[in-house]
Amino acid sequence: TFTYDAVFDDNVSQSDLYNNVRGELLDAFLNGYNATVLAYGQTGSGKTFTMGSENHGGSENYSDGLIPRFMADIFNILMGRRESSKNATLTEQQQQSDALIDFKLSATFLEVYGEDIHDLLDEDRKSLPIREDSNGEVIVVGLRSTQVSSDVEALNVLNTGTMNRTTAATLMNCTSSRSHAVFTVNLVQVVRGAEGVDVTTTSRFTFVDLAGSERMKKTGAEGERAKEGIKINEGLLALGNVINALADEERLARGEKVHVPYRQSKLTRLLQDALGGNSQTLFLACVSPSDTNASETLSTLQYANRARNIKNVPTRNVDATVLELQRLRSLTNVLKCELIKQRFDEK
Repeated sequence: TFTYDAVFDDNVSQSDLYNNVRGELLDAFLNGYNATVLAYGQTGSGKTFTMGSENHGGSENYSDGLIPRFMADIFNILMGRRESSKNATLTEQQQQSDALIDFKLSATFLEVYGEDIHDLLDEDRKSLPIREDSNGEVIVVGLRSTQVSSDVEALNVLNTGTMNRTTAATLMNCTSSRSHAVFTVNLVQVVRGAEGVDVTTTSRFTFVDLAGSERMKKTGAEGERAKEGIKINEGLLALGNVINALADEERLARGEKVHVPYRQSKLTRLLQDALGGNSQTLFLACVSPSDTNASETLSTLQYANRARNIKNVPTRNVDATVLELQRLRSLTNVLKCELIKQRFDEK
């Protein structure tokens, strides 16, 4: 038997699916936490359709997937909060919890093709290196970031990148994705706290559309397509090894230190925060209802069942300078109280 947080059949609408998964992820992202949606499953099981990178209209379109719907809600909520703060007096802002003063959103879109990372917004499609910054976060050097001021602009970025994504026809899927796609929206907010101090928070919402797992006999892949299929499966195997390590409950229960092989592939390095790190993550397993795909479906279900045991540690991404200021203010208040108490005792 398998245990999941929710199961949807093939009759579920895009809007119903979105309404079931949006809550925690949207709240986390808008309050300074990282969020991730990761779609996994065999080729042709509906990952790209569910994520919404096949449709780029407004979310009133019944077939729009998760990304267009999230974009519409994100901008509507942020603009509403900013307008509300503008109309409030300074006293009212201080009484609000984190009154929004201003915000900026930007988007990036990349693909992992084999072990090469390509910027889908760059026509040159050079292979980009990855590095770790001073905070230990994995960054892609040279990745283009585009400022977006509306959901339409965000979806234009998505559309441009999707057009550049590597796809090809196989027997299983006439538009099979030959790469793993990662669309990320970065949010910087300036909020005014209860003490009237402006606090800067940063968060990112990452949408990962993994290439479908493949069986060569079924896809009929040959030559270049076969090489791509092998690379896709290698990346997914590395991802599976990371999930297995993070979900090894027996070793974790014994207090053993478990080595997590993030460095096995560039895909797993990019997903460090999403799996066992600083992110609120939704793992979306897409399966086929067809009997002929039973073995692939079972494999996907096992994959998702293990992933559910992963424990992430999402933390709010607040400007370190402000955190230190808040710590010093708290310390000052404690010392004042101790001084008053000491003077009172002396009397």
